[in-house]
Amino acid sequence: LVTTEFDDDTVQAIMDEALKYEGWRYVYGGASPTTSFDCSGLTQWTYGKAGINLPRTAQQQYDVTQHIPLSEAQAGDLVFFHSTYNAGSYITHVGIYLGNNRMFHAGDPIGYADLTSPYWQQHLVGAGRIKQ
Repeated sequence: LVTTEFDDDTVQAIMDEALKYEGWRYVYGGASPTTSFDCSGLTQWTYGKAGINLPRTAQQQYDVTQHIPLSEAQAGDLVFFHSTYNAGSYITHVGIYLGNNRMFHAGDPIGYADLTSPYWQQHLVGAGRIKQ
């Protein structure tokens, strides 16, 4: 089941923007529709469209959020991963949590992922809530 409607207006605005890029290719360093996106570029852009300013990298985004277990995450929280590639930082990937162990992220292509899959479970750090 793919959720495209959310109770929260901010989450709805984030996802309305994010879904425009479903199926687009992943571009390392990409941070706008002109270039396409990498993981943190997508979150920075889509949250920015909803009036929430996030820093540029996944590690920086992790550093500015309140860390919570995935079991407490709500739609619109960020979900963070480590060691998905050799980045020189601990946090290497970020996605938008949608509920029901699903995220929307800049994979290749940009789209949905199941957080119960062994790959994501192996790399999961936890969720982050944006401090208002």
